[in-house]
Amino acid sequence: MLNLIRADFYKTIHGKVLKVCFLMMTGWIFLCAYAQKATIGMREYLVGTEVSANYWDSFFNYYPVVFPLIIFCSYYFSNDFRQGTVKHYIEKGLSRWSYFFSKLVIGWIVSFFFLVSAFLIGLLCNKIFFGISGFTFTNISNIVSYIFCEALYHMAVSTLAISLVFLIRNSSVSMAVNALLIFFGYLVLHGLESILGLGYNITIFWAISNINKTRIDMAVQWLPTAIIIFFAYMIIFGGVIGTIFKKRDIT
Repeated sequence: MLNLIRADFYKTIHGKVLKVCFLMMTGWIFLCAYAQKATIGMREYLVGTEVSANYWDSFFNYYPVVFPLIIFCSYYFSNDFRQGTVKHYIEKGLSRWSYFFSKLVIGWIVSFFFLVSAFLIGLLCNKIFFGISGFTFTNISNIVSYIFCEALYHMAVSTLAISLVFLIRNSSVSMAVNALLIFFGYLVLHGLESILGLGYNITIFWAISNINKTRIDMAVQWLPTAIIIFFAYMIIFGGVIGTIFKKRDIT
C-alpha cells in the first residue's frame, strides 16, 4: 500500500489535474478578495483589524477550496476505473481495502495542501487588496486552530467525494453529484430534522456547511466537532463504500 501511495503521490504532483485545480483555486481566491474590497475594504468606518477580521470570517463562504477539491477528486480518482487499471492492482496482490484507503490518503494530502495554500494566498490577498497583514486581529493559536479545523472539514469532504467516485465510477456523474451535495446537502439534512422531529441539530455534522461557519477567533471551540466529523466521515462513508467496493465486480 505504501508503494501505491508513493506512486500516486508522484503521479499527483506531476499531473495536470492538480495544477489546473490549484490555478482555479488561486484565481477564485483573488477574484473573491477583489469583490470583497468593494464591500468591506471601502467602508471608511472600519479600522484595519476589523477589515481583516471581516475578510477571514467570510473567506470560505464561497468555497474556494471545496470546488477545486471535488473536481480534482472526481476526475483524478476515476482515472483507474476509466482506464481499467483497478483490476491490474488487485491482481498484483493488493487488497481492495488497501487500494481504497491509499486513495483516501492521497485525497487527504491534497486537501491539506490546498487548504494551507489557500490560507497563504488569502494572506497575500489581505495585504494586496486591504494593505494590512492578516495576523493583526488575532493570535497564532487561533490561526493554527482555524487551519486545523478547516483542514479536517476539507479532508472529510474529500473522503465523501472519493467514496462517491468509487460508488459511481464515472467522473462527470461523480462531479455532478458532489456539486449537488454542496448546494443541497444542508437543505436535505435540515428537511430531515423537520420531518423526523429531531430534538437536536444534525446539520452541525455536515462538513460542507461547517466550512463557512467556523470563525477564526472561535476555532478552538470548533476543534472537537471538526475531529468528530472527520472520523465519522472516514468510518461511515469510507467504511460503507469500502465494503461495497470489496464485494463489487471490478471488471
